Amino acid sequence: MKSALAIAAALVLGACKQASEPTPASEVLAKSRALAAQLCACKDKACATPLLADWNEMSKLLHGATFTEEQVEGLTTEDTRVERCMAALAK
Repeated sequence: MKSALAIAAALVLGACKQASEPTPASEVLAKSRALAAQLCACKDKACATPLLADWNEMSKLLHGATFTEEQVEGLTTEDTRVERCMAALAK
């Protein structure tokens, strides 16, 4: 799981040129919202574990994308949401 700080760092690194086209920021934000909703719907770790792996893979899409301030806020919100849901499952 990436923290808000890691997301901010990824955004800074996103300014670097890459050989391939990054996934559009709006697509990443939509995927993060959908995946966070699925993960937070889990009632146990067995459900959440594969979704968390997907979350971590999805976070790789952050590299190289350009985000608006609104998208950064949205991604940070979803990251916080996932962290809270995972913490609740750990109890």
